[in-house]
Amino acid sequence: MTSRNWTSPPGDTIVRLMAAKEIDPTEIADAMGLSTKDFEALIAGRRRLSEKDATVLSDNLGSTARFWLARDKAYVLDLARLAGDRSQSPQDTWLATMPTASMRKLGWLEKGQRSKDKLQADVLAFFGCASLQEWGVRYSSGVGAVAFRTSLSLASDGMATLVWLRAGEIAASDQSLPKFDRAAFKSTLPALKKLSAYKRPSSFLPRLVEACRSVGVAVATARTPEGCRASGASWFNGSGNPVILLSFRHMSEDHFWFTFFHEAAHVVLHGKNHIDGEGAVVMGDDTEAQEAEANVFAQELLFPSKLRDDLRERGIHRSSIIATARRADVTPGIIVGQLQRSKDLDHSKLNFLKRRYRWGSNASVPNLID
Repeated sequence: MTSRNWTSPPGDTIVRLMAAKEIDPTEIADAMGLSTKDFEALIAGRRRLSEKDATVLSDNLGSTARFWLARDKAYVLDLARLAGDRSQSPQDTWLATMPTASMRKLGWLEKGQRSKDKLQADVLAFFGCASLQEWGVRYSSGVGAVAFRTSLSLASDGMATLVWLRAGEIAASDQSLPKFDRAAFKSTLPALKKLSAYKRPSSFLPRLVEACRSVGVAVATARTPEGCRASGASWFNGSGNPVILLSFRHMSEDHFWFTFFHEAAHVVLHGKNHIDGEGAVVMGDDTEAQEAEANVFAQELLFPSKLRDDLRERGIHRSSIIATARRADVTPGIIVGQLQRSKDLDHSKLNFLKRRYRWGSNASVPNLID
């Protein structure tokens, strides 16, 4: 018997039942706690069903939560089966989504001309998978598995972002981590901002990595491939240790340190309820509020509100910023970035106080622009 060469996402069943029961899609989306964009992604098959989603669907559309989870799993397995069907030209469709040119440039793939079969094998090896079927099952939830801080939509290029995440996963796996100590990690964060005093990433990164490693948190850095616009990501690995991945996007010290403390905030404040590397549950139930909480946490740690108010009263200029940075145990460039973020300072002003970086031959550590 010939297997069918198509598949249908759970969203098709959801749409059919909503129409039959005359239920407005916004009612289901609201019950799930999903934005219109996220609900549309669920309908289109770009978002996996969580146990909570399945329970909501069962309550509103009928059947059982187990049915909806099984429906979702069957769809994922169908995708994997179709990926392995040679008649579907998986090399052309799958490889075309991969930023292979960037992966070669960054040293994640062997350079030089490769046959499609060899290139496919190389990309699969990068992901730690032996076949397209295995890759389809393992990565079916896509980049939704990790909480990101990014100024643009994660949908910009999901596969490039997934490649970047995998590079971070590989880098973090080289670290020997003790059991995660949340209290110790939180207590060490104020001291970590003092590392910004080191000008060069090659100086402050090893110190940052080791300080976090000692309390069970892996910190990794990787240059983003073309198409990925993520600044940072965080998740818990299979051993229960948090991983923080940073990209040095925008290549400036203020952005780097704010991103680190934003991701650290998710680890401290939200834990596994917000970030999950395996992707069964995506970014918690109140993502927007948690993102705001992480922003406030990072802002208060780098530039406490009392110091911000004092600076406003004194007047914002070069000398007052330098004095305030000394009191905050950070660099003047970080204060400038925070003032720009709060709209107390125009983005065109005092940028000469920021340290900036450029990429060299190392895809993990950029160089200081002297």
